[in-house]
Amino acid sequence: MNALMKSPTTLLLWILMSVMLSACGSDDETQAERAGIDAIAQAPGATPFVAQLSYTLDNFAHLDSVHYTIAGRPGSHSRPVKVTYDHAWLGRRAAWDASGKRIAVPVFGLYASHRNELTLTTRFRDGSTHVAQVAVATGPYTGPATVYATPEVRTARGGASPGVEYMLIKNGVTTPVILDSDGQVRWAGDAPGSSISSLFGDDAFYVGDPGAPLLHQVDVDGTVRSSRLDDPRFTNFHHDLARGKTGFLAELDALVGSVRLVESILAEIDISGRVLKEWDLGQIFRATMRAGGDNPDNFVRDGVDWFHMNSAIYDAHDNSLLISSRENFVVKLDYETGAIHWLLGDTTKHWYVNYPSLRALALRITEGKVPIGQHSLSVAPNRELLMFNNGLASAEQPPGAPAGQNRSYSTPSRYAIDEQARTAREVWTWDADRKLLSDICSSAYEGAPGQYLVAYSALEQRTQARLVAVDSAGRIAFDYAYPSEVCNTVFIAQPFRFEELRLR
Repeated sequence: MNALMKSPTTLLLWILMSVMLSACGSDDETQAERAGIDAIAQAPGATPFVAQLSYTLDNFAHLDSVHYTIAGRPGSHSRPVKVTYDHAWLGRRAAWDASGKRIAVPVFGLYASHRNELTLTTRFRDGSTHVAQVAVATGPYTGPATVYATPEVRTARGGASPGVEYMLIKNGVTTPVILDSDGQVRWAGDAPGSSISSLFGDDAFYVGDPGAPLLHQVDVDGTVRSSRLDDPRFTNFHHDLARGKTGFLAELDALVGSVRLVESILAEIDISGRVLKEWDLGQIFRATMRAGGDNPDNFVRDGVDWFHMNSAIYDAHDNSLLISSRENFVVKLDYETGAIHWLLGDTTKHWYVNYPSLRALALRITEGKVPIGQHSLSVAPNRELLMFNNGLASAEQPPGAPAGQNRSYSTPSRYAIDEQARTAREVWTWDADRKLLSDICSSAYEGAPGQYLVAYSALEQRTQARLVAVDSAGRIAFDYAYPSEVCNTVFIAQPFRFEELRLR
């Protein structure tokens, strides 16, 4: 530099070059600074729970993700909604308009009739960010999910965490609905219908049609696209939809020739409707019973709801399937072969009393209650099996066959299974003083360890639904009641991670 100072001409050139580089954008400028983000424009979505935000963005290739946080309304206890959209998700949605150099993102999880305060963070591949504060005012909600807007608050949520901040409600009224732990509706689509057979995938809600072999993809902004199953035997979805090994586990009805197969087929499907793998429980039980010396004709009965599949889950721990047959038992199958590992259920029923081949597969209960009419299977991290234990005897057994026990109350039940000893032990249950009977539908899921979300779908002669957060000691964190017809208001309620959701 001392040499440069000795030459006024060289010094002048050095100053001019520095100014020009500064004007053109130096290598020190971040991608966030180059993006040219301007004011955030907004437009209302299909329902008050959704808004569309848009802003200029110079180069989509530089974008890593878009994240937003919705602040809780005054007096709320639920943790704020926090959602991240990955570059790949935004790319699939064609969120960036290359000609206009503008990006549009949906914001879902808003409160209705509220001035929502948002923090919108655009993150770039070099680690730089652009942060904007946005206020989104929403109007009232008047759609098919209004039944959830005014619960009877039997126990309000306090400051202590219930272990479940948000709930995904599968129902017979509309699209899936998301409620927060304060009892506020935070998302619903605008279409009536049934979402009993539904889930949230990595990128959208998926709903199986109860009247046709159609899988509906419901995007977070409410847009619906549909795919038809590629196997013409299948006629409709029923009960639940869950994640499988590579796709979704769909519970399906079928018509084979003139024979109806009712609630006894499980298939793994992809989001385009392609059937990847299938388990026909009728064929599986026929083969097993014949190999064990029994005639299956009075147990597996085509055209009759002899099995009544209502829950099926994949267990990656040992590559197996756990399936609930409301009429009979819980059955564990090998995912690859369909071989039956064990059965767990009421041993006063037809399957156990009359068939040695099935009796040989039964687990022995060493403590607590057996499952009766159970729903909503899940597996805890410690490998224990959780379910809602309804307590209703079988309804479709053959004439004269034993239908099993009836209980006067329902419970969540958790079981430790010892496959070597072939035993099961009820390690946790909550009977609510034996005052609550929800004989059909319903669910029980663990949120944080030792904290449970229990949905009673059909209380008070099937006219009321309740959502209860309870811990392992029986302490209630919240309790909301809703009017219902059979299971329409709440079929299943699952914990939903809206406080840390990432769409990929």
